[in-house]
Amino acid sequence: MKTHPHDEPLRELLRRSWTVAPQSNPGFRAAVWARIEAARCMPATWSGWLRLNFTRVSYCAAASIVFSGTGGGLLAASQATREREQLIQRYVVSIDPHQQVNSTR
Repeated sequence: MKTHPHDEPLRELLRRSWTVAPQSNPGFRAAVWARIEAARCMPATWSGWLRLNFTRVSYCAAASIVFSGTGGGLLAASQATREREQLIQRYVVSIDPHQQVNSTR
């Protein structure tokens, strides 16, 4: 809404009717200083951060070990199966070179 720059009655009306009464918060200053002090207590080094978050870091490390071990085990099992099939085929061909091995086991 655009008003005329010299609209004195409107300005006077707004001055009288638009009053803001903010509610004061008596604990505001204390809360601000508590947050500032909490930020000061944060560690400045990695070792300090690790000491504060040791359990989280331990859980993440354990989870990554479990997931990588499971994945590695599954990959090793599939590779062992492939190599076993290749060994069977080589053995059968070494016994009878004209023999065809069915690899759909």
